[in-house]
Amino acid sequence: MFDSLPGRLGVRILLVLTAGLIYGNRARGYEPDSVEFFEQRIRPVLVQRCYSCHSAEADEIGGSLWLDSAGAMRSGGDSGPAIRPGDADASVLVSAIRYESSEMPPDEPLGAEVVEDFVRWINAGAIDPRAGAPRSVPKDETIDLERGRQFWAFQPLSGRILSHPQPAAPSSSGYEPSLTEPDGDSSVARQIDVHLVDALQARGAEPNPVAEPETRLRRLAFDLTGLPPEESLRQRWLQDPTPDAWRRIVDELLNSRAFAQHWGRHWMDVARYADSNGSDFNATFHDAWRYRDYLVDSFDQDRPLDQMIRQQVAGDLLPSESEQQRYDNVVASTFLMLGPKMLSERDKVKLTMDVVDEQIDTIGRAFLGMTLGCARCHDHKFDPIATEDYYALAGIFKSTQTLRGESQKYVSTWNRVELPTSEEHRRAIRDHQKQVRSVKEQIEQAEKDVLDAERSVEQGIVVDDADATRTGQWVQSTYTKGFVGVGYVHDNNTDKGKASIEFRAALPEDGRYVVRIAYSAGGNRAGKVPATLTTADGPQALVINQQQPTENGPWFTLGTFPFLASQDAVLVLRNDGTEGYVIADAVQFLAVDPAAVDQKRQSAQAELADARGKLETLRERLKQLEQDQPRPVPVAMAPRDLPSTEIADSPVHIRGEVRNLGDPVPRGFVRVCGPGEATIGSPSGSGRLELAQWLTDPDHPLVSRVLVNRIWGWVFGEGIVRTVDNFGSRGERPTHPELLDSLALDFMRNGWRLKPLVRKLVLTDAYARSSTYSVEAAAIDPENRLLWRAHRKRLTAESIRDAMLSAADVLTQQQPIEPVADKGVLVSKNRADSTNGESGIERPVRTIYLPVIRGNIDPMLTALDAADPDLLVGKRPTTNVPAQALVLINSDQVNAWAAETAAAVLARHPSRQQGREAEWIVDVYRTCLSREPSAKELRLGHRWLGDADGQSGSEPLQRLTDLVAAIFASSEFRMTD
Repeated sequence: MFDSLPGRLGVRILLVLTAGLIYGNRARGYEPDSVEFFEQRIRPVLVQRCYSCHSAEADEIGGSLWLDSAGAMRSGGDSGPAIRPGDADASVLVSAIRYESSEMPPDEPLGAEVVEDFVRWINAGAIDPRAGAPRSVPKDETIDLERGRQFWAFQPLSGRILSHPQPAAPSSSGYEPSLTEPDGDSSVARQIDVHLVDALQARGAEPNPVAEPETRLRRLAFDLTGLPPEESLRQRWLQDPTPDAWRRIVDELLNSRAFAQHWGRHWMDVARYADSNGSDFNATFHDAWRYRDYLVDSFDQDRPLDQMIRQQVAGDLLPSESEQQRYDNVVASTFLMLGPKMLSERDKVKLTMDVVDEQIDTIGRAFLGMTLGCARCHDHKFDPIATEDYYALAGIFKSTQTLRGESQKYVSTWNRVELPTSEEHRRAIRDHQKQVRSVKEQIEQAEKDVLDAERSVEQGIVVDDADATRTGQWVQSTYTKGFVGVGYVHDNNTDKGKASIEFRAALPEDGRYVVRIAYSAGGNRAGKVPATLTTADGPQALVINQQQPTENGPWFTLGTFPFLASQDAVLVLRNDGTEGYVIADAVQFLAVDPAAVDQKRQSAQAELADARGKLETLRERLKQLEQDQPRPVPVAMAPRDLPSTEIADSPVHIRGEVRNLGDPVPRGFVRVCGPGEATIGSPSGSGRLELAQWLTDPDHPLVSRVLVNRIWGWVFGEGIVRTVDNFGSRGERPTHPELLDSLALDFMRNGWRLKPLVRKLVLTDAYARSSTYSVEAAAIDPENRLLWRAHRKRLTAESIRDAMLSAADVLTQQQPIEPVADKGVLVSKNRADSTNGESGIERPVRTIYLPVIRGNIDPMLTALDAADPDLLVGKRPTTNVPAQALVLINSDQVNAWAAETAAAVLARHPSRQQGREAEWIVDVYRTCLSREPSAKELRLGHRWLGDADGQSGSEPLQRLTDLVAAIFASSEFRMTD
């Protein structure tokens, strides 16, 4: 395979030089060279911020510049063309919105992100579907629904080529499928083959023969499970490569948990799944994983897809016959919650509508294959979808609660719904809460007992700082705990010589008193605080060291002094000449009767010690209860209908502006493409339940077509309609429309179940064909739209990583539960007990179970075209293959997996005697590529592993690691033929 391996250092340097190309071109949102980008990001800004002065509706055109058509923008006004497609920096419009050459809009500048959108749009060619150059306000045009319904996608399903369970009709050309039999699923597979080959031969082309057994098995294993075939399965297949054995292998893979995980990840692309919100506050979705697991469980159980649609659109509203069904229904509706949201948007009306727009766009493209979001500001420019259709749907989702309240300041949070749990669990929670309340009440009483005991010990007269007379600047504080009363004051370590405080007490009788002062000691306190105490013997000068720890709580004893009842006892603190903070909290005067006071004091101190001991015991008990608390009632991030008093139809938002409202539109559906009435007569609530039922009506022309086309695309590499998310007029037409309709009808007849459909597709000759290039066939069908050969398919980023883990023999079958359990409210704020702040790429679990953090997808997965979780991704892009090889060669983690793979190979062949290199090489190729090495590959591999004389090398592990790493980086490893 390789004459030599590249030096690691040189490749690492090359990776650094190309890193910007690899990672820098990942666009966020729609690609700037798409019509959708213009409709979503450019046109609304022009309408809202520019048209008042630069369109047909303006009273006077500013600078003779019209911005309401593509031609007008290019021809420009007094300052020349407004835009220069491909060169934003040379465009007058960009200069103006940057406030460089002029200041537009004049009232308030556009946000930096909006300006950047214009720059990206112009640099990408300034795609603008607005035709003509209007010079007057256009008249209203009504969409012709009847004419629109003539479009192929809105026509009723009419396929008749699948006659299941009847035997397949013979091919008009005499073609006879080689892998199927004329009954059951094989009958449908044969009919698919006959239809495809008839269409191909009608164009004068011939199909490729079926691929080699090893090639077919590797293709099947990755397409069905996302993993390479196990060696035992490969050996079994090679010993019996018959159609019967193929069907048994297909059934084995379809019924594996790995199938559900791989196909669950397919739908997660469509659901724009993520474990965080993204945007400015990248809040953690701690409960999104429940939806991920719902998908895996659903595909594992082969749950009907129409049921899954109803659950995802309105699961929280569906009736449930069991707790498990209620759990599934509610968790499935997380689908509506997963889109990114600008949670810190201060205009909550706008935020609500932005969320509604994202939900409508997702529903439209996921289930209808329609770009409904283009009708928010105006009638759809290409498809027969009126703005009224959009706001009929908007009324449904505006009547649905997705966001609730604000978690902090102006930042919104999302709705959560409690999930079913056992009565035993709820009882345990109630019992625990009762214990916590009881202990807290006991603590409250114990704190009072301690306070009473302290007062008993601290008899006498206490003067708090709140009752003292202050001169100069003193700052109130409660920072250091343990103070007397409600706080203390300090001089803020400033204005020395200007602050004093006088504590004055009237004593009940003549005698000697112990004088104590309260302060919080510390290293930044003043060490020499001057004080004057007025006693019966006259003023006494004192110096107090507030760095010295106190003796009993906050108290420090100054001494015993004589006082007269006829003369106030006065203590004055000053900050003259002090260095550090001067603290003033309280002063205490305790009468001295050596015998009686001492005895009483000892008793009180014993009571205080007992009270403090009880308090500490109770606090420890509370701490233990908090540690031992039962798991909380599970919750899902799920919607709910608003209260009936808040449910309402939505008015049209003129130009998409949330405060420029037109007439309300009755809640309903897209009129051009649905069965039955387009409006909901008497909605039971928001209308989501009716929407879910409308989507899954067997007479709906779009939903089953869209689903079947997605499944076909995931199996064959391209959909019958290649624009899998767009069945509208700007999407591609189906290559085999009758076949698509027939499959959709057959799919519904079989209960909307995924596995039977996939089984029929992978049993076809079309699926098993070789991917070998044919000059003759390519001349007729260069894009392989007629499927004369199998498409070479790039593995998903997840499958590439999982295949390396599988080769290293470290992939665990364990299914992790919560991928972001160690994250705080924001993913950037790990919890205190967090032990994992990385992406988790090194964890030995399937990639579907790694956290999906918006804005922080692991660089290796990003380079391998992992789905962007900000978007609905029906078909993943395929980008620069050499760049991916560089990432794989230079990744420390990939090299670690290569080393583990090499070590596992050596462990299976422990002998180091000469000549065992061939066994190592064969094992590596079987493990990594699911095939035997060719004679040339054996020879080159042996040369690499041995020295110049052909003797066994001194570093077999490192040499074998390099060989594995090279295979990991090869295109063959990343592709299925």
